[in-house]
Amino acid sequence: MTFRLNTLLGSAIGLALLPALAEAQDSRFEFRSDNAVERSDPFIDQDVLEPQGASELETGFDSNNWLRIVKPVGEGRVWRFEQQARLRRYEDRDDLNSFLLTPRVQYWAPVGENWQMRIAAEGSVLNRDGDRHYTRLQAEGQLRYRGQADRETVLRLRANQYDFGDQVVAGLDQSQWRLGVEQYGYGDERRSGWYLAGFLTDSSADADRFSFTEAQVRARTWRPLGEKTRGELRFEASQRAYDGPFSVAQAFEREDTRWRATGRVEHTISDQVTLFGEAGYVDNDSNIDLRSYSGAVFQVGFRIQNR
Repeated sequence: MTFRLNTLLGSAIGLALLPALAEAQDSRFEFRSDNAVERSDPFIDQDVLEPQGASELETGFDSNNWLRIVKPVGEGRVWRFEQQARLRRYEDRDDLNSFLLTPRVQYWAPVGENWQMRIAAEGSVLNRDGDRHYTRLQAEGQLRYRGQADRETVLRLRANQYDFGDQVVAGLDQSQWRLGVEQYGYGDERRSGWYLAGFLTDSSADADRFSFTEAQVRARTWRPLGEKTRGELRFEASQRAYDGPFSVAQAFEREDTRWRATGRVEHTISDQVTLFGEAGYVDNDSNIDLRSYSGAVFQVGFRIQNR
């Protein structure tokens, strides 16, 4: 409890100081808050890494918030100082209720004609049901190429280090490397466009049964549906193979194939407020029966931002 209170207090102080620092340094201050009721597989994303993976869909509330100082330093170079705070609460699973705190720093700079470099470092603490679940250190580098106004290519390399302490399954502490190639295409004034990406992840855990390799593809396309409304289709698919036997009773390596497809609509109320809704289907096929699941997913919420 003391750890959680200290974490929350530190977060509150950091969030309160960011606007003052931005004003003092003549920098730009940005705020964004995404809030939604959603049904999803909450174990999947990197913020809530789970030892055994998901086994069912859950309905809950997700509030994801960013405060950011953007400080240009000349010749196209920019420093970005960010504080992220994410709160998740679930209807029937108090043990999944979580609070994520992530301070982050980024540096952007041109590295030649049509090229930009972006590097970032961050540290995260995830508390779940009142106790620390993990700490994570992350570093990322990007090279972005824009040879045409309507095209952008991104090469991305990310490294993570997870420490689960003594409260989670033994052997789960792990390091991850992730390599990605992403391609953006844009229409008039970027109101329409498309996105294609491929990622390879290699995770090495203290126990082989938690180590894995994963290949993933993602695709998106969006277009205006009206002056203030945008529609978007999203698809992602992945294959994950673990290195060690799943358990004594099931002494073979776990393998999962997952896909998710959704449609999304966003409607702008004002420069600061946007409403959004998303619905679709997710399927995770595993050779471990208890880790297979599928079903309808949705998200309904609003975004508040100042940038």
